[in-house]
Amino acid sequence: MNQQRTSRKSQSDKSKNIQLNKGQACFNCRRRKVRCDGKKPICTPCSTFYGGGLHDCEYTDTGLAQSQVLEEKISIIESRIQELEKPNETGTSIGLHNPYRPIRSRGSLSPQLNEFTPDPSTSISQSNLILKSWTDFFHTITSNVLQYASQVGFFLNPQILEALLEDGAVPSQIACPALLSAIYLWGAHLSRSETMISEASLLSDALRNISGSLSNGRCPNAIMQTLQAEVLLAQYFFCNARILEGKYHASAAVSIALCSGFHKIRSADARNLANSNLTPAENPMEEGERINSFWAVLTLNNTWLAADGSPRDISYAVVDTPWPLDMHSYSQASRILPLHSSATVESFLSNFPDHGTSPIALHAKAAIVFEQASRLAARFTEDIAVRKSPNMFTAEFSHLDGVIESLKQALPPLEPNGSQLLPLVIHSLAQVATIQLHNPFCLKHDHSRSCAISAAMAVVEFVRQTNLGDVRYIDAIVGTLWMAACQVLITELSRAKYSPRAVHFHEAVETLLAAMSVFSRGCRMIKLQLETAQGNYA
Repeated sequence: MNQQRTSRKSQSDKSKNIQLNKGQACFNCRRRKVRCDGKKPICTPCSTFYGGGLHDCEYTDTGLAQSQVLEEKISIIESRIQELEKPNETGTSIGLHNPYRPIRSRGSLSPQLNEFTPDPSTSISQSNLILKSWTDFFHTITSNVLQYASQVGFFLNPQILEALLEDGAVPSQIACPALLSAIYLWGAHLSRSETMISEASLLSDALRNISGSLSNGRCPNAIMQTLQAEVLLAQYFFCNARILEGKYHASAAVSIALCSGFHKIRSADARNLANSNLTPAENPMEEGERINSFWAVLTLNNTWLAADGSPRDISYAVVDTPWPLDMHSYSQASRILPLHSSATVESFLSNFPDHGTSPIALHAKAAIVFEQASRLAARFTEDIAVRKSPNMFTAEFSHLDGVIESLKQALPPLEPNGSQLLPLVIHSLAQVATIQLHNPFCLKHDHSRSCAISAAMAVVEFVRQTNLGDVRYIDAIVGTLWMAACQVLITELSRAKYSPRAVHFHEAVETLLAAMSVFSRGCRMIKLQLETAQGNYA
């Protein structure tokens, strides 16, 4: 017995001498505030815990711990129960801070987001079918997803959608049930017309199929296709203002991406390669899908969690994967991609030059600065210590402001009267990052106020340059972004009612409201933001 105690004491002493970086301790030790030695599969403090040890020792450097996943599920279920029991008293607000309110009052720019109820036009109606056959139906809705792939989060090689559209295609041989049902769900939503199956039925199918998709041995490329399905479901829920469910599926996508090692592709650190569960890609296109999948997940996570005020799920310190390319460029990946890559996001935030110039890479960068600006502004707003000791904050502020301006200068101009939506989303994200960063200072500092106004007017100009006449859908995050720009301009109108600039501000607000109106029919999130903006403008 004494020998056993001595052994345990020796192990404990050794574990105390090991210094781990922040976030590397196991989940149990972090909760118990015990020094962890990082030993795997079970660390020393967990193995020597009273009563035979803790056997659920989990590390979160590659994803959420199982207990965190369960807690999040419980939280979502409890919130959904509360929404159903008291539908008029609950809701999820999502939006950016009002730049002109006092610091201690953090009003949201967005309305209360109630439960989404599918429009009656999406229900089954045998008397008025607009498609002559099931084949035509699935062909049409798949075409919708192909057309708006960049706006709904579709990152896989588009050839999978094209294969589904070929005559005689057998969908079950091309994609797993989870991905097929997510594609059909989005396709039906984008159709904006009566369909043979209701959205509610398609959503039910998608949720049922996603639950066991990773363990489906018959699913082709189960990890990638399940990850794609999770991203599509998250985007669908965000579009329909079901924020909790959107966050749940976004977090699930993060867990799959990190556990699969998609954040360490081509890592310069040999230890990452040795510890990775990732099998080598069979060809450049497969590697490209993996790279693009990670950045799609990071972009989704950054935009929506930053807008919601939630902490991000991905630490930038662990990201070594190179910036993404357009899918067709991966055929030349050996000449374009770096042989080894490291600290991709941290290097970008340090304002180091890089080769991340594809539209997908610029989208990810815009999402990163949007998230960083939102976090930094929130720190100043919420942390009294930061406001009392502003020197370090000022340095961070100035540096991030420089990163944002460098990115905006690097963005290619929009094509006049073009109909490309992704560039509009990217420019909107980058400009609203400026608005977010200067939010806490607009009341007292003319420079910050001027920056916010210039950024809001830039958003208006980008909207005016884009031909929205035949467009049916745009990424739902623009509702939050354009709402933020609207709020800046509406507040300026209240300050300068009789100024010559007032006419320009009126025209600018009406431009944004008209653009939001175009997309409000197909996106409940944008519709709710539009209604709030109209109320503030009235």
